[in-house]
Amino acid sequence: MYIVRSEEPIRLSEVLAGIILVFSLLLFTCLLFPAEGIRLSPHVTLTFPSVRDVLGVSNDNVRVTFTIDCSEQGFSNFAGDPEQYEQSALPAKCTPEQIRALPMQPIEYPKGQENALDNIKSELASLHAGSRELVRILHYGDSQLEADRVTMYLRSRLQQSFGGGGVGYVALNPQIPVNPTVKISMSPGWVSSVPAVKYKRAAPLRVGHLLSSVKLPLKQHKTAWIKIERRSLKAYPPLRFSRLKLMLTNSHAPTLLEVTTPTKTLFSNTLKPNAGLQELDLSMQQSSESITLSFRGSGCPEIFGLALDANTGVAVDNIPLRSSSGVDFVKANELLLRESYKLVNAKLIIMQFGANVVPQVMESYSAYEEQLYRQLALIKQLAPRVSILVAGVSDMARRSGGVLASYPNIVKIRNAQRRAAFRAGCAFWDTYEAMGGKNSIISWAYARPMLATKDFCHFSNDGATLLAELMYRSFARDVEQYIAAQQPENAASIAENFASK
Repeated sequence: MYIVRSEEPIRLSEVLAGIILVFSLLLFTCLLFPAEGIRLSPHVTLTFPSVRDVLGVSNDNVRVTFTIDCSEQGFSNFAGDPEQYEQSALPAKCTPEQIRALPMQPIEYPKGQENALDNIKSELASLHAGSRELVRILHYGDSQLEADRVTMYLRSRLQQSFGGGGVGYVALNPQIPVNPTVKISMSPGWVSSVPAVKYKRAAPLRVGHLLSSVKLPLKQHKTAWIKIERRSLKAYPPLRFSRLKLMLTNSHAPTLLEVTTPTKTLFSNTLKPNAGLQELDLSMQQSSESITLSFRGSGCPEIFGLALDANTGVAVDNIPLRSSSGVDFVKANELLLRESYKLVNAKLIIMQFGANVVPQVMESYSAYEEQLYRQLALIKQLAPRVSILVAGVSDMARRSGGVLASYPNIVKIRNAQRRAAFRAGCAFWDTYEAMGGKNSIISWAYARPMLATKDFCHFSNDGATLLAELMYRSFARDVEQYIAAQQPENAASIAENFASK
């Protein structure tokens, strides 16, 4: 037997190359491996360290943009054994009545600014006293608000108490074009704005208060149309409105605009070139089954939204921003956003975000707090008299070790939202506690009827309605107390009015 010995020493460069190769393979695996792991069975989940775990990077020093997609497409549905979860304050397979029996979650105010919602309370008090004004409320949120969920119930209850009708402003290019009361169709050729949450360019995005727009490209000559139709769904109240509003610019050339119903022409005139934002307000004697807007000419109209309103009472705009965490307002053109807020003259803005922040589990959410504060401060700068109510993050759950439990960062995110709201002089409503706190989304998902989907993120239609009811109860109690203080002689009738709706 011969043993061959190599006299050539191992080179340091070869050792270093091998280490780099192994480290690269490890890093590549970290990048590709799902953060939530791979579920092999109901009881076994295969996990792998994240890049941050391997590198030992602290989340506190990482600049983060919170734009994860927490849509139905972004989360997996689990069949889920209902026994494999951590218990919440609610019983398993709870009922809506048991959730309603939880202590009412009050609206919270920053210290020394308990009047943060007095502007909207004053406007509602005026409506209660017989004012003939139109009071508009803007309800911003993520995919939880799609298809008018949550907003529809708030709108209905407020209009029952203070009058009003219609659905307010609706976007012409919603990311998910589903509205249970209105169907919008458009001719080919319209160009939609990039959703604000996905907008990465340096130039400000040309959008108004809906954070979206559509436009016709500049051509020699063109014709185009937009058609609005009422849906007839038994599950929803009939749509009634008496005013049609169109927010637009036309900056290049004259454009003929005709607004017609199947039986009459409501408007026919030439839109002259004007770079400023304008609101076309058309009065209607009664709601129509369909309305068509026809454009002819070589202009370049940009449309920032269309409203179906009543003449008086309350209007509530539903503004779902899929994938957003509520930190996209600073991307908008400030001049257009200011003009839009001035035209709609909103008295209350509800900001209901947070679901898209939750999957990014971090030690600190100070960066998110600062981002959210910047949005609130900007809105208050552009619309100084508007009241703002921040509705905190709802509960969400995930599987860890085969057991369902709330994400461990919910409370941190909720606290960051509260701090941002208070710093900006805004009111805050704790959605998480109103639901029942830790692990409550699991009880909602297994409730009868089902109040949340099995992604343990989104509410079902029934659940969205119940959440809106909980929010409305807290808001209505504060409004009732305010009006009773302003009109003590009518306190009893005011309380009866709210209780009967």
